[in-house]
Amino acid sequence: MGFDPPGDDDPFEDPFGDDPLEDPFANDPLEDPIGDESGGNEDLERTFSEISRSTLLAFVVVAVLVHAGLFGASLGVMLIGFRSQWVGGGALAIGGGLALVVAVVVYRRYSART
Repeated sequence: MGFDPPGDDDPFEDPFGDDPLEDPFANDPLEDPIGDESGGNEDLERTFSEISRSTLLAFVVVAVLVHAGLFGASLGVMLIGFRSQWVGGGALAIGGGLALVVAVVVYRRYSART
């Protein structure tokens, strides 16, 4: 019976005990694909400059309407279902549904125009 030095199978050895200030994900290629120094921002700027103003405006309007519509409709249904607040929940659900309908109308008008 002798003293065994700690080896690879030591359960108390810290696997991350190298340098506490070193970033373990420093060389990760998937960490920040847009903000790297290789020109990701230039690609983004070039893409936005190639998109027409009407396409960008239609995309932003539809995105905002869909997000607001889903939020309003789901919150309204939850207020009705969980708290029995028919007036506030009903107004939110109807407003959210209308926002989703307007988003579909804006999308169809833009896609029919192009």
